[in-house]
Amino acid sequence: MNKDLAKERQNSSLRVQKLNSFIGRNLFLSDERYKQVLELKSVLASQIKSLYDENYENLEREQKYELVLKKSLELIEFANEHNVTNYMEYTYLIGEVMGTEKHLFGLHFTMFSISLELWSTAEQKTYWDRFLKENGVFGTYIQTEIGHGTFIRGLETTATYDPTTQEFIIDSPTLTSIKFWPGASGKTCNYAIVMAKLIIDKKDYGIHAFVVQLRSLENHCPVPGIEIGDIGKKHAYEAIDNGFVKFNHVRIPRNNMLMRFAQVLPNGEFKQLGNEIVMYACMLIMRGILCMFASLLHSISTTIAIRYSCVRRQTADPNGFEPQIIDYQTQQYRLLPGLATTYANFFATINFRNILNSFKKRSSNFSQIDPNELAKLHALSSGIKAMVFDECLKFGQINRLCCGGHGYSASSGLQPVIQEADAGCTYEGDNIVLYLQTARYLLKAIQKGFSPHLYLDNLSEIKASELFKRFEHYILLFDRLYENQIGEISNRMISLMEDQKLDRFEAWNSSSVVLVETAKIYICLFIIYMNLNGIYEHQKIECAENQIILEELFELYLTYGIVEKFPNHFLKLGVIDGQEMTVHQNRLYELLKKIRQNAVCLVDAFGWSDSNLSSSLGVYDGNVYEKLFQFAKSSLLNRNAADHTFKKLAKPYILAKSKL
Repeated sequence: MNKDLAKERQNSSLRVQKLNSFIGRNLFLSDERYKQVLELKSVLASQIKSLYDENYENLEREQKYELVLKKSLELIEFANEHNVTNYMEYTYLIGEVMGTEKHLFGLHFTMFSISLELWSTAEQKTYWDRFLKENGVFGTYIQTEIGHGTFIRGLETTATYDPTTQEFIIDSPTLTSIKFWPGASGKTCNYAIVMAKLIIDKKDYGIHAFVVQLRSLENHCPVPGIEIGDIGKKHAYEAIDNGFVKFNHVRIPRNNMLMRFAQVLPNGEFKQLGNEIVMYACMLIMRGILCMFASLLHSISTTIAIRYSCVRRQTADPNGFEPQIIDYQTQQYRLLPGLATTYANFFATINFRNILNSFKKRSSNFSQIDPNELAKLHALSSGIKAMVFDECLKFGQINRLCCGGHGYSASSGLQPVIQEADAGCTYEGDNIVLYLQTARYLLKAIQKGFSPHLYLDNLSEIKASELFKRFEHYILLFDRLYENQIGEISNRMISLMEDQKLDRFEAWNSSSVVLVETAKIYICLFIIYMNLNGIYEHQKIECAENQIILEELFELYLTYGIVEKFPNHFLKLGVIDGQEMTVHQNRLYELLKKIRQNAVCLVDAFGWSDSNLSSSLGVYDGNVYEKLFQFAKSSLLNRNAADHTFKKLAKPYILAKSKL
């Protein structure tokens, strides 16, 4: 054990096991289930070797794909053997083997399975459940095209109904309609949910979901009429075969259209069976999962950077003593607000997951949900997804920089976190587009006079507590900030349309930057209330030491929001003045010193194993230099002491030059 890291843990007042249990209880909804998951995780670690122990980062792409496919299949068998059916639990468990690398069949267990569950009729669901189990189906979800992504209504892939054969003809009529990016479609999956434009008698009936076979179940060759393959190297995740799919008049049975909300009868008659917007409730569930994933991913990069910052010493003081780099205020200013944000986003995304599950349960899989409530959930899910991935990327990169040159090594484990967060700012909705969707709802709320906010049922109880009184001043500042901001942008839109005679689109486009900022403030306010609830629930477990630290961490999140995230808005809108800003800035500096004392134990409380982190810099024992050197020696370039490439290319050049 590195002596500096050991000392950090000895000097902390945080009770790590207590806080870890609280985090686990929130993540898995009960202490008992968390203990069961930890036991399964231990069994898994003993049965399947992790990528971290397979020299994974030093492998070539084909080798990575083969290894990840092997591990993915082994993990599915493990889950079946141990009856792991909850995807959040499954994702948590597989991190012990995969680290931060993607599981090949992630979309099969999320968008493919969720779509079948939510969009199928009862009869279809029964059929597809049986078919999948009996035929070894691995599915993916295919929506994005070369020419269209977030704008779903712009999709060009067509599903034209032929009443004479009672079949749909799936076709890619243009270059821009070719499906592009679907995960695991390039080489792996054999079935897909395909989003396509329904055409009946040359009339467009909008976008619907169709189950389409991609490859033969016997020899895995592409189905006739389908051109399919891998899209090539990406910034990251070389093992994942994101693909392209081009359909050339591929026929599928009529019943392969998922018909819970819309139906095509054998004679070609189209029937709308409910509110079509409910179809997109599937996105809510997916976004709920993604938001939790992003908050946990953020905690991984934070764990690595904080542990390394306590091990690394640099730049001697006047006495010749090299301090730990975490003792520098500049390092604390970069690292610790990210730690506070990690916890804030964790509490927010866990609470949002619970909210979604509650709505899903009491509305029969969203089929009976109030459209106004669905609109609010959609606005929140859009904004939360955008913000947690934005911050995961921002602080992931900051954490990389805080680890200096070693942070740039693939062995740091930071690269996949940053690149996953980077991709997460685009997949399942471009973040800017999502913020604008949230803003559209907020404008509607102020114009029609209803509240856009979603509070938990125990808010009045929380407001009566001493905890709320401690933070009331901060919360009122953020409440005022939102109200002033939404008022200003609403007045701006009215002025642009009435005084400058712009149409609604022009006024919207001219205000879009401010609208994005408005959405960010709204989501930040939601996160604040959810974080407050998390800390309020924590105080019930009677761990005073941890409660003090969590409250300090929450205050750091709030002050950072004032000083760094929204300073211009607070000042411009007159919520605070320059003198008050200075007070908050000084308080932030004080909080950095307090949080620094418990930083290592705060990241320890997430309970990540070395396999989860897949990092030489973030290892629990702090022996980072031994791990770095071991990784370096494992490079495939070191396989041959006498390099044949040098002999083939460089040596003849040197010999030729020496004769001149």
